[in-house]
Amino acid sequence: MESAPHRQSLDVEKLSAAERADLRWGLERVLLRHAEAGDGETRDLARSLQRALRHLPVVMLHDRRLPTGVLVEHLAIGPGGVTVIEGWSAADAPEPLTVERLRGIFGARGDLLRDGAKADRTALVAPVARRVATVRDVIDDMAPVAGALCFADEERSERLRPLYVEGVTIAGPRAIAELAAREGDLRDYELAGMVDHLDGALPVALER
Repeated sequence: MESAPHRQSLDVEKLSAAERADLRWGLERVLLRHAEAGDGETRDLARSLQRALRHLPVVMLHDRRLPTGVLVEHLAIGPGGVTVIEGWSAADAPEPLTVERLRGIFGARGDLLRDGAKADRTALVAPVARRVATVRDVIDDMAPVAGALCFADEERSERLRPLYVEGVTIAGPRAIAELAAREGDLRDYELAGMVDHLDGALPVALER
């Protein structure tokens, strides 16, 4: 007769990578860490992202410290690779947000993110791009890595169509969830391995 621990082990092996991750890093544990830090806005965004992803094959890790010492707020690992997600309240940015495409001499191109007052907000994108580059180094280019700025205000995000600035997606939780769940070549066991690798390489920043 099989022992209870052995039966439990067999049951876990039948779970998908996302379901196994939920057992290890369940949402309540994540939200508890945010509560300890007193960061309500980050906690709300974590909850919104998890809710948008609840039926998708995506695993999320939160509040991870990169080798550079920089904090990455959210990492989503899905079939299409890893998505680095940073929150933005945009409370001081009047609507509408727009992207201005620039062309320079010799074919040089660039993007400017402007708010409704025409103020340049492009500097918000650079930190996300740097985090993307660092995560790409951590996983040694084993999978694609995308970057995103996600609105913490779900009501406002419903009015915003996704914007793309220098390779970074700017949108609300639903659109970012679709990005994180993009199709790709990672099989379930490879996805699980990627999660374990990132979990080991990037320590939890708020863990006591």
